[in-house]
Amino acid sequence: MNNFTDCQKDIFKSYARPIVHMRKQIEAQRFGMVFGSGLSKSFKLPMWTQLVESIASDSAVEGKDLLDKFGQSKSLPYQTELLLQHYKRRRMDKTTKKHPNGKAFEYQIIAEWLRLVAKHLYKDAPANFKDALTTHPYIKRYLPVIRQSHLTVTYNFDNYLERALAETRSEEEDKTSRGYETVTNPFAQFRRQNSVVFHPNGFYPQELMEVPMDKFIFSEASYAEQFLGVLSGNQTALTSHFAKNTCLLVGLSLEDEMLRNLLILSASLNPGNYHYYVHFLKPDDVLDDHEKDAIKRTNFYVYNLVTLFLKEEEIAALGTLIDTKDCKDEDICDLSDLVGTPALYCYYMTGPMGVGKSTAVNQFRNLVVLDEWLEERLPILAKGFRKLKPDERKTADKWIADQFKLKNANLRKSRVGIYLIDRPPLDPISFTPKANQKEKADALLNSLCEGDGWHVVSGTVILLTGDTKELAARIMTTGRTDYNPGALETMTKALSKIYRMKGTKTIDTRGLGIPEVTRKVGEIIHLEDYVPCKLESRLKAFKNGTVSVDT
Repeated sequence: MNNFTDCQKDIFKSYARPIVHMRKQIEAQRFGMVFGSGLSKSFKLPMWTQLVESIASDSAVEGKDLLDKFGQSKSLPYQTELLLQHYKRRRMDKTTKKHPNGKAFEYQIIAEWLRLVAKHLYKDAPANFKDALTTHPYIKRYLPVIRQSHLTVTYNFDNYLERALAETRSEEEDKTSRGYETVTNPFAQFRRQNSVVFHPNGFYPQELMEVPMDKFIFSEASYAEQFLGVLSGNQTALTSHFAKNTCLLVGLSLEDEMLRNLLILSASLNPGNYHYYVHFLKPDDVLDDHEKDAIKRTNFYVYNLVTLFLKEEEIAALGTLIDTKDCKDEDICDLSDLVGTPALYCYYMTGPMGVGKSTAVNQFRNLVVLDEWLEERLPILAKGFRKLKPDERKTADKWIADQFKLKNANLRKSRVGIYLIDRPPLDPISFTPKANQKEKADALLNSLCEGDGWHVVSGTVILLTGDTKELAARIMTTGRTDYNPGALETMTKALSKIYRMKGTKTIDTRGLGIPEVTRKVGEIIHLEDYVPCKLESRLKAFKNGTVSVDT
């Protein structure tokens, strides 16, 4: 794929980080699409407001005056419940003499109501679905992603997503099943490993066949029951899906209380896991930078959403760029070179002992994480570095340098994605006496670069600091008494001076819990401009003796 459109180039310039992150999550099978009514609107299906108004005007309901009088200030689920109860009363009043007022009759009324809803849902549906699929602005671009994803969530009642999967099925696909599975129950053990389409609000296909009709969330009572289900844990599977995976939300409104609750709950379970939300822009919509910033920060802080401001053509372009089958990593690298926007984003986490650096890193397992040590840690590293004997120090230095070499090799070979690395390669200098820092820097450069054959991968450095008395107390609980507040203060100052360079971000963790620290790290990774530190140049400055620190 070498012929990128201008739209695709512009989208990559604006949203390279979200694109490369979603691609990595798709490859890791930890990604899912979430669709709302905006998807079906292009198939000429009504939005919920239009659907309620259409049902109210139906001759079998005659509920428009009722809505005008009692429903205008109420929520849409309340309005639909009002219409349903009005319809049931009318039906009972007309048939009391002919039918017993029992369960069978009540079920009959509910069945009639569902057919009435379907009548208005599909009233203007396209006569030729294939043609409608061809002209849909973006859905076909996302079908390859849906096929690779374990679970796709759609809040729509229609089956057009399933029909699109069926219509575009290739000859190579397995013919032992229809190629997807439709579910309305999140507790079900799915038959398929991918292409599962989940309808949390229920499902009413255009052609009634064998379909799951165990729920239909279209009234205040059913909506309240579903809401109470979330509070009591009945939506555990869907909450877990949001907490464990990265999702792209398209065609959705954040006015949906159920969706908002799920996002807030999943964010509390996994505060470092962020999703992507398409804020749809009509052709004439114009938002200035201040308005965009207000919207994206609100969505970020409240719902753990990274907001993408996109028009229809741009939504389609995004789908093309995250499709890892038709758009390979090498294509993304070519696009990166073409527009001058990086495809690889590296964030190094550092800080004094006990500050919670590794704990913070562990909150971001949705990124590609390189741990502090990639191999089993040497037992002698449990000692304070000043207590090591000369031969132990030599062994420790060699082993630590090899660990940084392994991490740097991983980064050198990685060209696409967001990487979070526990400890940058200059950290060993903070444990080194001033007289030996030139030698230590030289050794690290030789290990990382093998002469001048390789380079140290640059990246933003996130430096955590904290109350050294509190940090010393934390470390003491692990049995290490050699890191007192004074030693930790010295280490903090050394790290601050080592990374006193463009691209370093400092977070003071005093008074902050894990969620607050996670949020601040998330802001740097997902919201702030990417400014990488030139770590190799800094190491060379220590090697040449132009920079040194007291340790």
